Amino acid sequence: MPLSVPDFAALGNKPITIQSTFFPNVYLRMDGAGVTTFTGSGGGKVNCQFGAGPLEKFRLRANGDGSYSFESVAFANVYLRMDGAGLPAVTSGPGGGTVNCQFGAEPYEKFKLHAQADGSFSFESATAFPNAYLRLVGSGVTAPTDSGSGIVNCQFNANGGGHEKFLLDVTN
Repeated sequence: MPLSVPDFAALGNKPITIQSTFFPNVYLRMDGAGVTTFTGSGGGKVNCQFGAGPLEKFRLRANGDGSYSFESVAFANVYLRMDGAGLPAVTSGPGGGTVNCQFGAEPYEKFKLHAQADGSFSFESATAFPNAYLRLVGSGVTAPTDSGSGIVNCQFNANGGGHEKFLLDVTN
């Protein structure tokens, strides 16, 4: 059963998955291999995976400012990073910006989680890029692959958009 806001406080270190609501059985994938120190532009690779394996597991971390960060279970202290620099100010189209990994959670790794009526969430940059939302396009992602596939980037002002809604769920 997908998580809701009241569930967040009780999670602790329980791993969660981030599943697209638009693309069936497609999950956010984060490969933090080689991300061992803070680098301004981040590193690693964020894309999609069909089904949820080790690289699709995260820990939801609450920040003191009310935002949340997503830490990889497979790579300690490696967080989901979203850079909305140069993002076109349009609500449709291919999106833009960069989504990758960062060692530690700074402003680019902090998200506002906007609850949607269907039980899903949209993830907005909490401080660095207002109105920039995490976007996942899993077209053609129909079987697991070693390197993942699909597109993960940003979309402007897309709270509740089809490619910008995710179900959070507890996993093993």
